Amino acid sequence: VDTRAFQNISSFDTAMVEQVTETARKTMDGYVKEAKEAGLENISYSVEYGAPKVIIAKDLPKELGTDLIMIGATGLNAVERLLIGSVTEYVTRTADCDVLVVRTDLDNKPALSKEQRKGFQRKD
Repeated sequence: VDTRAFQNISSFDTAMVEQVTETARKTMDGYVKEAKEAGLENISYSVEYGAPKVIIAKDLPKELGTDLIMIGATGLNAVERLLIGSVTEYVTRTADCDVLVVRTDLDNKPALSKEQRKGFQRKD
């Protein structure tokens, strides 16, 4: 949860943070479901609080022993593209591990269709 958004709020309301956290969890649960439907296993996530670029580039990799960060090149809309782009740029410059930047088209659709992606799934 990007806590920078709460800096300019004169009366801090914990209910607002809880609502944002719940929205983040629901969003991530949807992504986990999609990933499992695509054949991925052993998926976990955490909801963290602070500046995303520092958490992604420094804090979590150190805590988890990360050797690869996969990050999107753009956000969901024009404003998020600017914000996420700056996060991605920071992560690629400062992370102590390898970083893989994943690109989509401007509508944030995958570069490959669902059928095309099936060819890249693990076959045990």
